[in-house]
Amino acid sequence: MSLANPDRLPAPRGGPGRPKPRVDRHARGREVVEAAVAVFTEKGLQTATMQDVADKAGMAKILIYRLYPSRQALIDALFGEALAQVEAAALRPWGGYGSGIATLIELGRARPALFRLLLKDARSGPETARWAATCDALLTGLAQPFVAPPPNATEPVRAACAHAARTLLPFIVETWIAGIDRSDGLTDAARIKWFGDIVRAWRSASREAIGLPEAPEPASLAASPPPRAS
Repeated sequence: MSLANPDRLPAPRGGPGRPKPRVDRHARGREVVEAAVAVFTEKGLQTATMQDVADKAGMAKILIYRLYPSRQALIDALFGEALAQVEAAALRPWGGYGSGIATLIELGRARPALFRLLLKDARSGPETARWAATCDALLTGLAQPFVAPPPNATEPVRAACAHAARTLLPFIVETWIAGIDRSDGLTDAARIKWFGDIVRAWRSASREAIGLPEAPEPASLAASPPPRAS
């Protein structure tokens, strides 16, 4: 996702006889993003203003609006970036039970404030609720390959598979948050093994309950393209 649209920005101007100063739009965009994450964490997603972001970034508010024409556009950039990282990770070859949560936790620890906003705070308002829903749909999609219906499955079987995938969502979210915060009392190795053992047992029990035939384990967790917020 591009942090700035160069076509929207005016050309920088220099003084008479002097070259125009160069503006690093990408660097400025990153400054705004980092300031926004800090401000939204401190003041809340629903109450922080663009002026608060400008003050935190130490730049004029008009410069913020040149990069992000609205508060919604800035929020979309933040959460779009976070979910793009999750989507990219899902495309990697699957590394076995527990590897998926290990990757999510690694992503979360690299940008803990951003992912806490997405996982904890994004459900609280209309500007952000659709991103929380998109995140839930993406994480549910990561579980679907474990209970994928066969091509000739009936609609009831497909519905049962979709339901089974949704049941794993709260477990993924809570384990992801606890892994970012290291709040569950587990070592990383113990957490990964624990999570993997539970997913393995869940897969087996779900497939047996639905009546799915034996099938190889997934090669990756991106069996179908996840939905994106519109």
